[in-house]
Amino acid sequence: MTAPSNAARDLLMGDGSSKLTLEYFAIEGLAEQVRIALSVASVPFVDDAFPPSEWEIRKPKTKHGQVPEMKLPNGTLITDSGAMLRLAGEADASGKLYPIDDVLARAKIEMVLGLVGDLARAWRPAIYLGMRPEKFGHPPKGEWKDADDVVRKIRESFLADDLPRYMGYFADMIDENGGNAYLTGENLTIADISAYQQIAYFTKGIADHVPKECLEPYPEVLAWMKRVEEHPGVAAYKAGKAAK
Repeated sequence: MTAPSNAARDLLMGDGSSKLTLEYFAIEGLAEQVRIALSVASVPFVDDAFPPSEWEIRKPKTKHGQVPEMKLPNGTLITDSGAMLRLAGEADASGKLYPIDDVLARAKIEMVLGLVGDLARAWRPAIYLGMRPEKFGHPPKGEWKDADDVVRKIRESFLADDLPRYMGYFADMIDENGGNAYLTGENLTIADISAYQQIAYFTKGIADHVPKECLEPYPEVLAWMKRVEEHPGVAAYKAGKAAK
């Protein structure tokens, strides 16, 4: 396996006088895949996770009025979670998360990341319709009398149509790699971390009308998720998080 990029690792590690800082809400959201990737890559960072009540104070101080934001030890600000994820992967000490000299491996990773983005976009109306219905031409939530019924229908439609289609795509990838490895091959990559975070969301019971058991029809996907969770770097991160 090719050695990791010294430039990327040096950039994220700095000279030791300060640590990289990742600023985001005290939830998983967009930042969790970055937190996991940094941990797997053995890059120390300050997890500046703040409660939603602080957002109005913090928002004017952000570059684009949104988070996550990553501040590198040299003061450089990174504002895109995808860029953060790729930087973390490139800085991996093992060279496996985002191989810098294997063009085909990176292309496979990018294809998976694109599919994860497609899945997220397919789900987005179903989640945001229940949060900000006015963005979709409906009355505000407090004024929309049949909001619950409409949200239920669109989420049930996602479960009936979109979720099976995308789980089929991911199951095919798993089968293509022998059925007992990861999405792009024998090594865990940032593609697995990103896909895991998106798919695991549906098992948490967070969204109304989306049962925790919705992935049970896809045993290949559930087995792959277990392999991701049991990866030493991912397991160590989760154990550390649970201990806090």
